[in-house]
Amino acid sequence: MMRCKYFLNALIGSILILIAFSTYAEEPKPATTFKPKADRDYFSFGLALNEFRSIELILVNDVQFDDGVLEETQRDVQFPLTAQTYALSVAYGTYITENFKTEVRYGRGIRTDTLDGALEININHWFNWYIGGTYPVTDYMSAYAMYGVSFYEADVTRHEIEKQIQGNEFQIITMTLQPSVVAMEEGLFGTNFSTSWLLGLDFELTEQWFLAFEYGRLLRDTETNFKVYQAGAYLRYEF
Repeated sequence: MMRCKYFLNALIGSILILIAFSTYAEEPKPATTFKPKADRDYFSFGLALNEFRSIELILVNDVQFDDGVLEETQRDVQFPLTAQTYALSVAYGTYITENFKTEVRYGRGIRTDTLDGALEININHWFNWYIGGTYPVTDYMSAYAMYGVSFYEADVTRHEIEKQIQGNEFQIITMTLQPSVVAMEEGLFGTNFSTSWLLGLDFELTEQWFLAFEYGRLLRDTETNFKVYQAGAYLRYEF
């Protein structure tokens, strides 16, 4: 959670600086000498924070096969849990009109998170397609909203841990536990496809360079109901 607070504080601070900069521009913005938006393509890259929500962690022991069927004993259930991972993302897009654009994105996880020391998770990589509208708020800032679809692959590593569990007659005993592979999806997610949406603000640095901040839902697994929300900061070059 601390990592999320530092990330969001940095985003908010950057936005406030850019807004303050734009308010000091007393002279009217000169007409652009670059080609209009409708004729532009763009490339962007940046850092994303992925926040996993609604995770149920089920810890078990006595894992064994009985007549070819995997059996286990549940010892501890934790819900809902949240995990935060980091990723790098790149995008290529084009403006269909002055206020309408579409893009494709690719992202790859660079830092994992571990739940209770037992379940290490990450989104190994994802691919998105988005389409949506953009609207100028000021001479230097625009807001946009986009909707699309995502294909993704989760990376899950299970670990055995020593954990104190309440036994019979209120006794506390130490057991060796591991995440369930029966009650939890082996790959954490039940599918690898989801709809996605995002909201963003971009700030013009020069006629061709922009700094963008975004927040949205990267994915929702319809089988397990896991959700991954994403906050990101991106540098965009238009050409």
